[in-house]
Amino acid sequence: MKNPTARLRLPSPAFPVLVLSAALLASGCAIKPEPLTAEENLARVRTDMSVVLAPQEPVTKAISMHEAMARAIKYNLDERVKIMETAVASQQLDLSHYDMLPRVVASAGYVGRNNDSGSESLNLATGRRTGESTTAMDRHRRTGDLGFTWNVLDFGVSYLRARQNANLVLIADERRRRVVQGILQDVRTAYWRAVAAERLLERIAPLERRVEGARRDARTLETLRVQAPLQALTYTRTLVETLRQLQSLRRELVASKSQLGALMGLPPGESFDVELPGKEGMKAPPKLDVPVEALETYALLNRPELLEESYNQRISADETWRTLLKLLPGIDLNAGLRYDSNSFLVNQRWADYGARVSWNLINLVSAPATKTYADAQEDLVGFRRQALSMAVLSQVRVAMLQFRELNQEFGLTAEQADLDSRIRSQYANVGDAGQIGELGVIQAEVTTLLSDLRRDLVYADLHNAYARVMVSAGVDPLPETVPATDLPTLTDAVAKGLGSWQERANSALRVRDLAVGTAPAGQAAKPEAETPKAAGVPVAEAPRTVVETGVTSAPLAVLAAAPAAMKPAATPAHGATARFQPVAQVELGAYASHRLAQRDWDKLAKAMGPAAEGKGALFVTTRRSGDGQPIVQLRVGGFADHASAERFCQGMKGQQQECTVRTVSAGEDRPSATVAAL
Repeated sequence: MKNPTARLRLPSPAFPVLVLSAALLASGCAIKPEPLTAEENLARVRTDMSVVLAPQEPVTKAISMHEAMARAIKYNLDERVKIMETAVASQQLDLSHYDMLPRVVASAGYVGRNNDSGSESLNLATGRRTGESTTAMDRHRRTGDLGFTWNVLDFGVSYLRARQNANLVLIADERRRRVVQGILQDVRTAYWRAVAAERLLERIAPLERRVEGARRDARTLETLRVQAPLQALTYTRTLVETLRQLQSLRRELVASKSQLGALMGLPPGESFDVELPGKEGMKAPPKLDVPVEALETYALLNRPELLEESYNQRISADETWRTLLKLLPGIDLNAGLRYDSNSFLVNQRWADYGARVSWNLINLVSAPATKTYADAQEDLVGFRRQALSMAVLSQVRVAMLQFRELNQEFGLTAEQADLDSRIRSQYANVGDAGQIGELGVIQAEVTTLLSDLRRDLVYADLHNAYARVMVSAGVDPLPETVPATDLPTLTDAVAKGLGSWQERANSALRVRDLAVGTAPAGQAAKPEAETPKAAGVPVAEAPRTVVETGVTSAPLAVLAAAPAAMKPAATPAHGATARFQPVAQVELGAYASHRLAQRDWDKLAKAMGPAAEGKGALFVTTRRSGDGQPIVQLRVGGFADHASAERFCQGMKGQQQECTVRTVSAGEDRPSATVAAL
């Protein structure tokens, strides 16, 4: 009788494998959260501080504004972060180039088993086994392969991905530009506040000592009852209030230099001096001799956010192509060198090659939806850039208005500071003659100090507004190439860049010149093909516009009749050829098809209820110049004036619907448009 435990005995080669697997599983289950130790935390702090407090070019003289900006460009940590992000994006681009190469895989291995790999044969004619066991494989073998694989479809996808990564490098650089512009705006503001602090803090200390002495004298007089108690207390209270104002003034100014030092990347607590301009320099506000129209064009051409969106549109276009490529069949080309030590093989070394075509047929069903989705994503990027362009134009206008207002305010505060200074001189003369007490002289000096502070702070705000104009226009303080990165070279480059940017901005075209297309000399503009006119619906054509996103707008048909004319008529109305006055319309959005626009209008009209009565929807179809795909703009007309359109738009915004009021000039050709009236 056989031993019953013999069948449980495992072959010796398998036992170590099972033990190793069990050990790995046990170690995997034993993982627990491990917080940083004190040594690891200390090492982290030392590593970070060695970078943060790295030696810089020493401060050997008072720092000017241009040098402060140069130090911020070179040593500011936020700037370093953006530079590293640009470097990482460049490295990612370099790596994506390797994705386009074919795969070449080398492998080697060992295969063994504890018994022979044998088999019997079956005679299909008789249905009997041959009874002979044969093998064609050694128990222990060595194998090796060198395989080459290339998928043509993957090559195309990798190529487009590399193009996207190239645009990501440009996006990272634009983000770095935006950070630099913001840092330099903060540096300009902090510098002039630090100048105000340097000018006024040295005047506060002796004035505080005078107030403290007067307060002690007042308490002595109160104790000796030289004056009436109420008069003595009122005098002391006035002195305390004056001292409180001085301390509040000190608190507002004392952190200015620390903020400037942090922006320049100086170690915390390192002392430095700022270069103080002369008195005449503080009276001269920065000059801005650029028309707002030129700044608008300059901003549209140079703002980092707009350029970033343009690169995003490139990425979106490549993503559309990637999506379409994935719908195509894949073609695999393969070849390889093989080795197998099996002694039963006739050829232990051989080469093989082949090709394979594979296609997911389900892609044929999803192709239209995929194409529509990709096009919608691409259009979204374009519309988002257009909205951002409008925001940029508004920011330029607002920045210019703020600069002009602060310029006027600075003139008034400077005049007030001059008057208070002259009044203080009169108080000082009268006080020396003994005609008034110490309190009057002290109050006059405090008033003068506060006036000087207000003037200097408004001057700092004026420089901040000047820098905001530069940021809103996308002005770079440095040229595209700088010969060296040492501090004197950067300082000179900043000074030259800030001194010449207005000349560059003045050379830009105006926005209205860019928006109006003109035919070349000697060629007449070709008239648009006439389109059938909708019976009974008077419409008019808005001026043609050229949009930068690659979407060329067709003549925009707009409603130009009174609310009663919005309703479809059975017969053509007389006087349809008369000239129309400007009309107010409400634009609700753009859609990929007329059906989607009609569906949204039905929902909105139902939600608005009585407010939508007498209003009609106009579906204006335009086509993209790239592929001719239609874009349907949903507009609403039938408003008596601009105010009623504004009220209607407010109601739409209450329904969480984007809404814009447009005033359309009419009176030229009147192509047809599809109208839905309630």
